[in-house]
Parts: sequence; structure tokens; C-alpha cells
Amino acid sequence: MSPRLHRLLPLGQLAGPTSGTAADLAAASTAAAGTAGAKAARLAVARAAGFPVLPGWVLPVAESRPAIWAGAAAVRGGRPAASRRAALGCPPDPELARELRAAVCSLGGRVIVRSSSPLERDPRWAGAFTSVAEVGPADAVTAVRSCWAAAFAVDPLARLTSCGLPLDALELGILIQPELCPAAGGTARVTPATGGTAGLTPAAGGIPRVTPAAGGMTQVTPAAGATRPGPVDVVVEGVRGHPGALLAGWAEGTSGFVRLADPSARDWPEPASAGPLTELLGAGLVASVARLAAGVYWALGDASIEWAAHNGTVWLLQTMAAGPAPAPPPEPAPPPVLAVAAGAGAGCQPGLAYPTRELMPLLAAAVQAGGSRLAARPAAAGQAAGRLVACRPHEGPAAGCRDAILLVDRPVPALAPLLFAARGVIARSGAAGAHLAEVARSLAVPMVTGCRPELVTGPVPARDGWLAAIDGSTGEVALLPA
Repeated sequence: MSPRLHRLLPLGQLAGPTSGTAADLAAASTAAAGTAGAKAARLAVARAAGFPVLPGWVLPVAESRPAIWAGAAAVRGGRPAASRRAALGCPPDPELARELRAAVCSLGGRVIVRSSSPLERDPRWAGAFTSVAEVGPADAVTAVRSCWAAAFAVDPLARLTSCGLPLDALELGILIQPELCPAAGGTARVTPATGGTAGLTPAAGGIPRVTPAAGGMTQVTPAAGATRPGPVDVVVEGVRGHPGALLAGWAEGTSGFVRLADPSARDWPEPASAGPLTELLGAGLVASVARLAAGVYWALGDASIEWAAHNGTVWLLQTMAAGPAPAPPPEPAPPPVLAVAAGAGAGCQPGLAYPTRELMPLLAAAVQAGGSRLAARPAAAGQAAGRLVACRPHEGPAAGCRDAILLVDRPVPALAPLLFAARGVIARSGAAGAHLAEVARSLAVPMVTGCRPELVTGPVPARDGWLAAIDGSTGEVALLPA
């Protein structure tokens, strides 16, 4: 039996009743995001709709305010390095500490404490906040304080500046859930297949009904009067074991493509095609993940999920709503130009200056025509060209990153602030499911992974010594001496 807690909210009750229309459920999700943060709110909605979401407790956003205000005061006072210490100086009171310990015990005594920020409704904030794993009752208060203080790390503060938001926007809820030791995990992304509709069109009759099916599958039944969706394409990415390393940019992962038709059909889904992912995880698991992702997309409109397979169930770890595309970063005045040196290839004149973005296709064509070609894996769609600038997390690149193609070792979240002004990203390793790739997609910054430019440039590219052109849809990369 769950304990009676007064300041923590049960995840299962956060979304409210689900007997209304899909629009009512969306409104409940928006309201819940202000109370509990976007991560907890979307999972509460998914759980209420019938998807396999772990139980949990939510510490509301309001409980973080004393710590967040203390950290914000330190930043405003010109002491950003002291902001985390200031936040740590506002621990939960004894009553709340008792409730946190009771919540952990009610979930089996071993939990993960996850930050849940209202800002995470915007995919530009993917991977910005902290989670603490392997938390027991005695560690609960420390884990919560760590999440609050981590909001003042370099990465969130830099993203806050790039988004033009006030420091108080860093307040966050906390989601406490049982910790899994999964057999596999990863991400899945859904797009309408050619000729398909954009998803379910809800009718006044209500939201779709989600029920478990055989083999850990998910069955989605349309509401009365709702339009059935067309086929969807699902890119499933996964690793054996916990997906945390993949999301953080430290694991390569393996991906597979699945096309699915109507998820309410009896013969749905079609078998997953053979490939490295099915060899790694098995065709049944890949099909289960694809079905879960397509069902979430159909029922809730969320195009991206994180998942974990444990004891025969594919659990939904996170679901992300597709929000409006953010405005592109403003151009400086006057706009910088890029001087293309002699010998830069067909179509380039010695000393000719190209405006940073207007003539980028011309620069890309020149680099592709005269440069060396390299293979990579697609991560964020689009084409880009510019100077190649090597950079590392928390370091300002020597040559600056505005209007550059960034070269990084791994797609770790701490690099996200650099993407707001960049043209594209080349990562030597990592996966398209990494949080940094989610940020790149939200900013329309093309990105590839698994590229080895040192085969052409040498171990360390010379400063301002190379031009790069990338295609984030195909994984093609071209490098040309500047």
C-alpha cells in the first residue's frame, strides 16, 4: 500500500481523469508541466492513457524554489561559481525529508531520482538536467539537493542565456521512480511514411484506448469517429543494458528502420526487417519498441520516446511532444563572412568572401566538388557548410563556433550551448539517439556521427585550416583545405 504523503504527488494521479477528449488530456498535460515539470507530466499522461510507464512520486516544482532562488541570487551577484553551493544550502525541511524517504521505500527501496523541468517541453533542453541513480532511502535528500544544485551547472546556464530566459526559469520538479536493470534500452523516433497522415485526428468521442497485447506489445484502439492514421516510419536505436550511456553520447548504439501500418490492425506490426539491430536485440523486441513508439505518436502526438526492456515489458522512460520550431539564432551585425582561399575547388575564386548563410549552398557545392569524401551516420537532417572548428565541452573553441561546423569527440549534452550559433556538427562517435542530437534536430542544425576526419586532416585540424560540408540526412561529409 502506498504511504499517505502530503507534499509528494503520485505520478498516476498527476494527469487527472482521462474520460474527456484528447484536447482535454493535452490541456491537463500542459497544466501538469507547470506543477511537476514536462518529463513527469508527459509520463503521467502516457500512464493515464494506458502505456507501460513505471509508477512514481513527483516532488512539485514549487518545492525547488528556495534553492533555485538562492542559486539565482548568487549568479545575479556576479558569483556564478557559488550558485550551486548556494542551492545546496537550501535543503528540504525535516517533514519533506521524511516523505522522500517514505516514497523511496514504497517503490522498493532502490530508485532513480530524475529532474523534471518545465523547460523540457522545448527539445532544446534535452539532456540539460541531472538524474541520480541507485538511490536508497538514506540517500533521497542528497539526491534531490544534487538535482536542484545541478540546474546551475555550466550547460543549463549557457542554454538559458541562448534562449533568452530568466534565471528563475531553472526551477524544476523531481520524479522518483523504481530503478530498472534493463536487458536493453534506447530511443525511437517516428515520422509519417510517404503518403501517410501526420497522426491520429481526434474526434469529440474521446482519446484512443491503449491496452496491453501479447508479447509485451501495445494495442491502440481509435476513439469513436477518429481518423485512422496512415503508415509511419520508426527508427529504433538501442544498446544492450541500460540506455544511459547512449543518451549521454558515450555509446554508439545500433539502429534499425521499421515501417508500420495501422496500429489497431490485428496483424500489426509487420515483422522487423533483418539487420544489425535485430541481430543484437531480436526481431520481437525491435517490433515491440516500434509498436510502442507508433502507439505513443498516434495516441499522444509525441514523436520521440526513450525505452527500456525489463522482464518481458518494454517500458516507456520518456516521451517528448513535438513543439514549435524555435527561431534561428540572430545574425550578428555586420554578418561575418568567410574568405575562401585559392585552390578551394570548382566555383571558388581566390579571396572571394561568402556571406555566412545566404550563399552556403554555393560553399557546400565547392567543398563537395574539390574535397575528400568521408562516410558517417545521419543524426540530424539538413545540409550545411562552413569552417571546421574542433571543440570540447565547457571550452570556447579557439576559432569561435558561430557559423562553423563543429568537430567533437562525442555528442555529450554539455556541448549543447555551442549549437545555438553553429551551422552543423560532426561527431567522431555516438548515436543519433543522444540528447545532443535531439538538441541539434530542434535547432535545425545538421549533424552526423561516426565520422573520422583525422583520416584527412590529421589528429588535430589546423585552426581555420579546413572547410567542411555535411549532409545530416545521408551521412555524407566532405573536407577541403581552406
